[in-house]
Amino acid sequence: MSKEQNKALVLKAHNMLFSDKDIKALELYFSPDFIEHSPLVADGIPGLKELVASCPDMDYKVSRVLGDDNGLVALHGRFVGLDENPLVGFDIYRVENGKIVEHWDGLVAEAEKNISGRSQLDGPTEVDATADSDANRQLVKKFFTETLISGDYSGFERYSDGKTFYQHSPDIGDGVQPVIDFLEQLKADGSALHYDKIHRTVADGQFVLTHSEGSIAGARHAYFELWRVENGKIIELWDSIPAVPSDEDAVHNYGIF
Repeated sequence: MSKEQNKALVLKAHNMLFSDKDIKALELYFSPDFIEHSPLVADGIPGLKELVASCPDMDYKVSRVLGDDNGLVALHGRFVGLDENPLVGFDIYRVENGKIVEHWDGLVAEAEKNISGRSQLDGPTEVDATADSDANRQLVKKFFTETLISGDYSGFERYSDGKTFYQHSPDIGDGVQPVIDFLEQLKADGSALHYDKIHRTVADGQFVLTHSEGSIAGARHAYFELWRVENGKIIELWDSIPAVPSDEDAVHNYGIF
């Protein structure tokens, strides 16, 4: 199946299951050997059935749908009815031979708009089909390795135009210097964001989603960060950074990543 066919399949399955609460989606679109990595859901098809049954008021609204030639599809959106408060973040699905075979997610509580008036979900949504997805992926991975894994935050200057950086994190406003200052202050306070490795990427047009592992103040976290590239510069960021249990404490045997 093509990237666009995979995107359509995942969005249909996701909405059918989580908005319509129709578990027929599991038979139609999911592999019987489906692997679940979410820390919120027990393993496999039975876990999804249990989740849907236990959340009768659940609904989902998508903001972005990204697909990669590697079979990965990422949804960026908002859940209600899954928790006491709305949750926003990312779902990553892997499609193989027309069936969903694997899933990861990173969801956090919805927050107020940041100091620049941006929410966790607003901003550009349409994929630019003329953009070079693979070139943008390589750019983001190089930036990520030099800047976040190595802890050299000047990378935000080198990989941007030095000024333009639209920020959707609830804790930071727009601009290159504010994000550098924020990260340096966390480091000074002993609460630095540590990044260990990138597990996977989803690159579609000008968007590149990185799914990585690390810690904050010693607590294990999953990093879902969506970067927008324009003219070879990284200019926008959305993120969802939930704390996650150890693999041994997960509700399934496949680990979080």
